[in-house]
Amino acid sequence: MKCKCLGRYATWVCRAVLAGSLLMAPVVTENFVSASNASTSVTTADEADAILKEAKAIVAQPGTFYTLYVGMPHSDFRANFSNLPGWEVSHYDDYKGSLAKKNITRWKYERVLPVKNSFIKQELYIGQLYNGPVYYMGVTFITSDKATASKIYKEMYMVLKSRYPKFEKIFPYGMDKNRGESSYIEIEPKVLLNLSYYKDFKKPTLYNISYGITGEIAYNLY
Repeated sequence: MKCKCLGRYATWVCRAVLAGSLLMAPVVTENFVSASNASTSVTTADEADAILKEAKAIVAQPGTFYTLYVGMPHSDFRANFSNLPGWEVSHYDDYKGSLAKKNITRWKYERVLPVKNSFIKQELYIGQLYNGPVYYMGVTFITSDKATASKIYKEMYMVLKSRYPKFEKIFPYGMDKNRGESSYIEIEPKVLLNLSYYKDFKKPTLYNISYGITGEIAYNLY
């Protein structure tokens, strides 16, 4: 099958299609991203618009984004997340702490994108049982531009609010001083969803929007 690349913002979607393992990828609209070879001509307004569309696409389908989902097999995860251009990757096995005996490994993918006179740093976190299924995936957008941060948060919030009747009650709209770490919605049995918008603890000039889906309970990790 021939895949027309949707650009650097949709690398994983294209790769999954090419690999024949597009299990639960986000819906991608026609104008989702700029062409992959047009980065030198893309304006900051185009960048900001593409990032907003990507944020909305991340929450477009329940329980999945970037082809990730709780229970995704190791083979599919590695097929979709190897040698991604434009992203820095790191990973480590958890030998310490409360999960030290659980045989888990964590991955981090990150990139920095220019927006207006600022930037957006996007971080993707993935947790999996060692050579086993994915049990956690989370994405964080980080920027010093409050207006851009608020727009990203609003795009994601409104989609989730329309999908989950209790969402607004559990996650009141606005900036969260506690990062929302104690709040969640159960979207599947033992699978939890969280969204939070907050100032960075170490650098208060930075604004973070974090979205995560975890199945730690499903795998008895705590």
